[in-house]
Amino acid sequence: MLFFLVVGFPLCAQVTGDYRSKATGYWNNSSIWQIYNGSSWVNATSYPGQNGNVATVTIGSGNTITLNVDITAYSIDQLIIGDQSGSDDTLSLPNNGDFDVDIKLVAVQSDGVLTWVKNADLHLPQDAIIYNNGGQITTDKNCNASQNIFIGANKFSNCNGNGGSDYSFNEIEEALPPPSSSGDITECEANPIQTLTAAASPPTGAHVEWYTSSSGGSPISPTLSSVGNVTYYGESVDNSNSSRKSLFRTPVVLTILPLPTISVTSAPRCVFRLFSATTYELEVTVSTGTVSSSTGVVTNTSGNIWDITNVPSGMDIVITVTDSNSCENELPITAPNCSCPVVDAPVSGGDKYYCTGGGIPSITASVGFGETVDWYDSASGGTLLLLDSTTYSPIGPGTFYAEARNSTTNCLSGARTVITVIEDIPSTAAIGPDQSVFIGGDAIFTVTATNADTYQWQVSVDGGVVFNNISDGVDYSGTQSTALTVKESDLDKNGYLYRVLVSKSGSSCFPTISSASMLTVKVKTVITNKRITYRVKPN
Repeated sequence: MLFFLVVGFPLCAQVTGDYRSKATGYWNNSSIWQIYNGSSWVNATSYPGQNGNVATVTIGSGNTITLNVDITAYSIDQLIIGDQSGSDDTLSLPNNGDFDVDIKLVAVQSDGVLTWVKNADLHLPQDAIIYNNGGQITTDKNCNASQNIFIGANKFSNCNGNGGSDYSFNEIEEALPPPSSSGDITECEANPIQTLTAAASPPTGAHVEWYTSSSGGSPISPTLSSVGNVTYYGESVDNSNSSRKSLFRTPVVLTILPLPTISVTSAPRCVFRLFSATTYELEVTVSTGTVSSSTGVVTNTSGNIWDITNVPSGMDIVITVTDSNSCENELPITAPNCSCPVVDAPVSGGDKYYCTGGGIPSITASVGFGETVDWYDSASGGTLLLLDSTTYSPIGPGTFYAEARNSTTNCLSGARTVITVIEDIPSTAAIGPDQSVFIGGDAIFTVTATNADTYQWQVSVDGGVVFNNISDGVDYSGTQSTALTVKESDLDKNGYLYRVLVSKSGSSCFPTISSASMLTVKVKTVITNKRITYRVKPN
């Protein structure tokens, strides 16, 4: 046997778009219908299921409606046959009809009649239900296995119960309607955990038995007392005849949603500022959700970590975390004692410098007895870089701020001490070309440098093994500039190598050493004729 989704007893209150019959006729004749416009019933211009989805269609007022169309483009939540006014209200299926209708629930009320003229098939969608609430499900002709009700692909019922159907029309008539659900229950987790109980209303003279599945199984108590959800299925059972039951069960879902957690991960601490009122601040971490506070400024610093700042001194607060499922958890916070003595700002250990590519130095700050240092990236507020240390090791250059804090009271200094780490860039040096002069001539070597203001030229007389500093004098000038002059070069300087050390004043970088250039000293041309020697001076 197949069981499907149950809505329970039909709804009575009309909603906009509901239909009701006003005359006898064919289903697709719009003139036999009225539609509810939100405030009153008016004549319809289309039939139910023609142009849109419908909540409820009611056949009443003693009318007989003959189904003569499929209803598949749109759906009808519930078809109520009978308005319980006393006159027979009828839905008739014509002979040899075969109708597919997207109707989720068919209820035959006490003055309702669902009738087959002769042989016809009614196809309801999967998950549909049909039940009798005191009316009739019958045929105008001989009862046989060619008068069928299908639910999905299943042959749910035919008139005489033969041909592989689950039930006869009489069995549907005699069965109880399913219980009417009191609604699914969803609650947020309580402390201690609560117990939820499913509820549904049976028809008169019956009670409800609950199961964990839509069919079969054994009766069970329909409760939930742990985080999660469970679906129970209620079945109507006659009080005087336990074998008389509803053919369908009504599902009720019980859900207990988990509460988000919240905890203090940085204890409340007082914040003292010059020329402004004392406040306190703290940090909380939650499992999920959004944090709010009864007062103060709330900031999501990263992920599930939240800061609550600028809370007035002496004021207790309540911090609330709200999950996406709307569950809330509260955490009361008692204000710390902010009657603190003055805490002096830390004393800087000095700014630090380092050369590009070298190790980044740590910075230090000293404080009084019983105090420690917290490091930040700004003069006020900002991001906490390191807690509780007089030494901080940055990952790069920048300006950092040391704040003193009393380790016992958490009282803070009124100001933060600025300490800077500066990155020095090495100098560059590109020396000019080798020089060639005649004996007694001046040779000039040059260097092109960047990020430099200090120069020291050197000479090597052994082919570059050893270089020594040189200074201005008889042999040289410009030894501490960008141009070195070798004055009146002698032949003994032939093959000397010259280079320069360049640097920036105050830089932590070592001087940059240029490559070396060579000095070549040449002899002037000599012409000899017998005993007379002529020296030719070049042009």
